[in-house]
Amino acid sequence: MTQKKVSITVRGGRLAVLIALAVVGVLFSASGAKAGCGYPTKLETVPPIPSAAPHGDQQNGGGPNQSTSIVGLWYVVWTATYTTSGPLPLPIVPPAQPFVVNQSFKTWHSDGTEFDNVFLPPSGGNICYGVWKDMGNRIVKVRHVGLMFGPDGSLANIFWQEETDTLSADGKTYEGTFDQKLYDPTDIFGTGPVVQEIRGRTAAKRVTVD
Repeated sequence: MTQKKVSITVRGGRLAVLIALAVVGVLFSASGAKAGCGYPTKLETVPPIPSAAPHGDQQNGGGPNQSTSIVGLWYVVWTATYTTSGPLPLPIVPPAQPFVVNQSFKTWHSDGTEFDNVFLPPSGGNICYGVWKDMGNRIVKVRHVGLMFGPDGSLANIFWQEETDTLSADGKTYEGTFDQKLYDPTDIFGTGPVVQEIRGRTAAKRVTVD
């Protein structure tokens, strides 16, 4: 590739990023939406994730170097299959069709905590945390919390999310279900009325060193 072509490609990539950021800005200013880990990414395409293997063999399906522990770094996609109306400007499913509501890089720690860096602007709240436990048979359950901030920087909502995931036999993927509920910003532990609910499916692929 010539230097001129490389320069054009780089400029084109920067332009695409600037356009994407401008679209996000318009969405925020037009709707006054409250951002956070539950806000949709509005991405047109999502990298494919292989389906996780069903329950069964407890041995490592990918050889001695593959782990059947969920501990590690993952790329995760959340697909909403049910939503209600509320602060987040989401399509109501049904009658709308299921859609990708978010993506993240998630780290599962061996001490029973987990961490999410979601594909969202940091100003709205894109960092979330949780605690998890091993249920056996490669199944894990996690309770996850996130803060959502309004355009003026004030705390707008708190959400709690319960998720159950099943790790594949080779330890390379997992999939499961999630139930995310939004609460008033004063409802720290999510014990009061639910402001909005999003349920759906998870799918993830492990990120490795090699």
